[in-house]
Formats: sequence, structure tokens, C-alpha cells
Amino acid sequence: MSEENLLRKTFVAAGTVALAFGVAGVAYAQTPAPSIQATASVSPSKAGTKSKPKSEKLKLSVTNNRDSKTTAAKITITMPSTLKASTSGLDICKASDDELIANTNVCKKSIAGKGSAHALVNPFAATPAEVAFKVVPVVGNKQILFVLTSPIAQAVLHGKISGSKLTIPITPELQQPAPGTFSALLDLSTDLSKKKGSKALISSVGCKSKKHTIGVSIGYVPNPTPPAQSSASSKADAKCS
Repeated sequence: MSEENLLRKTFVAAGTVALAFGVAGVAYAQTPAPSIQATASVSPSKAGTKSKPKSEKLKLSVTNNRDSKTTAAKITITMPSTLKASTSGLDICKASDDELIANTNVCKKSIAGKGSAHALVNPFAATPAEVAFKVVPVVGNKQILFVLTSPIAQAVLHGKISGSKLTIPITPELQQPAPGTFSALLDLSTDLSKKKGSKALISSVGCKSKKHTIGVSIGYVPNPTPPAQSSASSKADAKCS
């Protein structure tokens, strides 16, 4: 399916939902400042070393304050010095976004875990629609491709790896699935793990104070009014030894 047809399908579906849940006459009352909570774990918890890195499965979960009704623009994950993220030496997916959305198995060797996410469509309505997304992380070239699919929206988020940071921009069609109809992030969770020979997507090279402290921040956009603050941050400690 072409990108144009995909977006048209998404817009029509989201517009139908918005009408069903009452876009007209919505009052944009003052909402509380956004806040997030993050949790993380790694397996195995026994860490590797710089000379002998150890492949890890990283589980990360982030919850966005539901009452803030905020539309996410970007998610940034910051790894500690004891954890490394790299796609070097792994099977790299070269499929297009449309191909991945149609069938993630087009890059079966590059699939790096699983996940889920939830969002509200038209969060300021009296009864907004809650949408559940299936999330499939896929190894790309110096990035992790997060393939999101749901009944009303589909997208591929390109999480760029740069040093200790994984930066995930949220696509416009997820921020605003139909003109004038916004979405509000509720939560997301993912498991990340991929290994090929001595190479790993996530690896540990040490353990500091019995924990890997991972930073998470979310930046927001007006939907249509600016939120009480433009971003929110949290930290998650993954136990290690």
C-alpha cells in the first residue's frame, strides 16, 4: 500500500472515530502538567565487562500521565555508561516502511523483540477512544525501527542511535491521525534483544552501584493548546551485579 493511500485510510478511520466520540463543542480545560513513570530490567542481571560485553534483554516501560492529555512529539532514551546500544554486526532491515507495516516478517532476521502502546484519540472529548498498538522493534542501520499497528493507525518510528541516546520521533500521522484530531500517549513498553555471534543490540559492559540507570524523556506538542510544560522526564533503575 502506498504511503498516500495508507495515510488516507488512517485519516478516514480516525475521523470516523473522532465524530463518534464528539469532537464538536469540546472544551479545552486546563490540564495538569505532564509527568511520566519509567521501569526497566535487564536479563541476565550479571553484567559483562568492557573486555567481555554481555548481550542483554532490556525491558522498558513508560507511562504518561493520563490526565495531562498530552501529544508526544519525541521520546528520548539515555543509556548509562554500563549499557551500550549498537546495530553493528547485526542483520539490518532494508525494507520500506510500507513493507514493514504490511508484514514485519519481511525482515524476520532483524526482529528484535516485541512491545505494546496505548493512546487516546481526541483526548479532550467526554469519552475519548482508546487505541491499542502492537509494537515490533526491528534492527535498522544505526537505528531501531518500531513498527506500530492498530485498527485505525499504522506507522514506523525511526529510533536513531547516537552515542548513549536513542531518539524516537513520533510521526505526524500518529500525533494527529486526522486534521484537528489529536492523540494522547498513555503508555508504551518494549523488550529489546538481538544477538549475532559476539555482536548484540543491547550489551552490558559493567554495573555501577548495582543498577543501570536509564533516563527517559518525552517532548510534547500543542494539541491544539500548549501543555503546562513542554516535556517530562523520569529515570528507571535496572538491577545488575
